[in-house]
Amino acid sequence: MNIPRSSLSIWSNCQPSIQHRINALLNYQAEYFRLRVEFHRQLQQLQYTYNPQFEQILEQRRQIIDGLHESSHLESVSTENTSNNLINRGIPNFWLTILKNLDSYDYSIQSRDETCLKYLRDIRCHLNPPTFQTTSFRLDFHFSPINPFFTETILTKSYSIRFQCDDSYPYRSYDGPEIDHCQGCTITWNPNHNLTLRKRNKRQQNKISGEIRLIQVEESIRSFFHFFSPPIIPENGIHEMNDEDQILLEADFEFGLLLKQQILPKAVLYYTGEALSAYDMEREDSSSHSSQ
Repeated sequence: MNIPRSSLSIWSNCQPSIQHRINALLNYQAEYFRLRVEFHRQLQQLQYTYNPQFEQILEQRRQIIDGLHESSHLESVSTENTSNNLINRGIPNFWLTILKNLDSYDYSIQSRDETCLKYLRDIRCHLNPPTFQTTSFRLDFHFSPINPFFTETILTKSYSIRFQCDDSYPYRSYDGPEIDHCQGCTITWNPNHNLTLRKRNKRQQNKISGEIRLIQVEESIRSFFHFFSPPIIPENGIHEMNDEDQILLEADFEFGLLLKQQILPKAVLYYTGEALSAYDMEREDSSSHSSQ
């Protein structure tokens, strides 16, 4: 394969022998990227194959968090007050604590959000079977049925990931699978419980009579629940979005992958804080690289 040189002016004026050698290197680079794509494709398939075994372990974790199962050590400990022992089962606010520990992140927990997130019972990741070019997963946020804020018991966020090289520029850098689509869900808020909006009174003057009256308007405010309504990606791709929406979408992608790959598999370490030091170091490294 001969790599087109029109876009590589750096070596277009080199001696013919050097140009041939660079062309050979670019061919090897393209071959390396194609192999990386195949590696990640096989890796996604391997993860999907092992996922049922991972889920068995995570189900045992859920049982303890929800108080449906107790460790053998605690079950052998007798208590005088059986009713109190039943009340004290489980780990209250487990997922709320984890999300609050990630407070420095783009989707930080606001004080208004906490009351609602106390009803968050579990966060699960559902993997779909990978195809030749893409794979996808869905994050499910399970809430208690007695949650007074909205009617849904499960809020979802879906992501589509592609792993392929650009055939028109096969030597272009391939950094691994990339999320190219995400979709949130509708939240049916109960009256006066919408945590993403705030009502305020606004003065409005009649243009004819000059009379001033107060009207009530709604304005968007910071909330964790904006995570479920990401910016819409145009049909022709992310490049058509404005800069602000692209930044929001990039933060959304990063947070979704963080939940899938780090937080959900190692939830207890984020609850205790043991995983936060490594997480903060990664954030600092990412910030320093982006500023260079």
